[in-house]
Amino acid sequence: MLSMNSSISKNNVYNIDIESVTGKGFGVGHINGFTVFVDGALPGDALKIYIVKAKTRYGYGKIVEILRPSPYRIQSLCPVFDRCGGCQWQNCDYKAQLDFKRQIVIDALERIGGIQNPPVKDTLGMLRPASYRNKAVFPVVPANNEHGFAIGMFSARSHRIVEIDNCGIQHPAHVAVLKIVKKFMRRNKIEPYNELTHTGLLRYIMVRTSLATNEIMVVLTVNGNGLPLEVRLVEDLTAAGVTTVVISRNTSRNNLVLGDHFRVASGSGFITERIGHVKYQISAPSFFQVNPVQTKTLYEIAAKQANVRGKVVLDAHVGAGGVALYVAKHAKRVLGVDIVHAAVDDGAKNAELNGVANMQFICGAAEEVIPPMLADAGQEPPEVIFLDPPRKGCELALLDALVCVSVPRIVYISCDPATFARDVKVLVAGGYRLSDVQPVDMFPHTGKVEVSALLER
Repeated sequence: MLSMNSSISKNNVYNIDIESVTGKGFGVGHINGFTVFVDGALPGDALKIYIVKAKTRYGYGKIVEILRPSPYRIQSLCPVFDRCGGCQWQNCDYKAQLDFKRQIVIDALERIGGIQNPPVKDTLGMLRPASYRNKAVFPVVPANNEHGFAIGMFSARSHRIVEIDNCGIQHPAHVAVLKIVKKFMRRNKIEPYNELTHTGLLRYIMVRTSLATNEIMVVLTVNGNGLPLEVRLVEDLTAAGVTTVVISRNTSRNNLVLGDHFRVASGSGFITERIGHVKYQISAPSFFQVNPVQTKTLYEIAAKQANVRGKVVLDAHVGAGGVALYVAKHAKRVLGVDIVHAAVDDGAKNAELNGVANMQFICGAAEEVIPPMLADAGQEPPEVIFLDPPRKGCELALLDALVCVSVPRIVYISCDPATFARDVKVLVAGGYRLSDVQPVDMFPHTGKVEVSALLER
């Protein structure tokens, strides 16, 4: 297939200089004005690349040879970093990663948000950017090997599994759990789930850990109600330090990690994490930030931006309590909304656990629950709103409602600069000013970045 520039075509080899990176970890360069995204490339690389896909205005390339390495390149300690999709920048200097992430946020706000010279601060990184993830999801798939299955991480942009014996960004307990489950499956001939035939049993293994209590939760997603000899697996996991095991039933033809039903096979069904002065009980389906160390940094920034003292606060995506619970002791009243029923239940328990009496939780979609709430003249209007939506960003109905009632302060927490910038554009057009944007490196060695931003009326 020929591109808009007829000299660039699929399956051919070209030389290219890499100029920047994207949030998905691609290096970006140009060949005669044609944009090419290159896996594993860093700014400053001079490369020989093979074009694997060419569209009208852009294409994708694969490194054939590094002609001149980027000054930011380092030797990766991970033996599978160039194949595993878990992270992209194990081969990049950490300080450079922080600079790249700030620029990714700036570029999104300028190009998508239409904001020139946005007030983006330097990215706040970790002192020790390793073993930071408190949650891991490992797919279980059929494989042409002696055991008939593979467990690990998906290779980037594919369904190929890269099996791992160690991981520099995961809590050490995560890979240890994998070894136990693999041994159990081999010994008892447990079949992996086959998404093409909708047969087999074990679909995913999710592991959550607590930095504060060292508790470990294992969630096994199965195509059925349980596993044969399940008790033995629970015993093996418990002997290795796992504190609770949960079975999630997912018998639908989809690729969702968790199903709609949960059964506690051992332990309490939750783990407890501490962020600063607040304890959070987290169940299997509840959202919680994956990096506890940086979560405290993020919440401190958001709390300062929000300035909730004596004010009515609304958290539109509260999860198990999140930042709203973190600031509740300083607020007049706090209302949290979340679409996940289990998260709302966890949030209410967490408020009680922390002695917070001024916080109420409502289950429902933010874009459905909040607009009529804001329009109710009998309700005391919120003076601060926290937005912490999933990667897809906020629904327009919610943003329009915030603009209509002129909430004085909005603190927007986001893990996706593109959808964040899109939503900021709506709010700025509605009369808000973007006054502070602080990137926080919640995901070292990946192109992902979290931001906490203040918008003022």
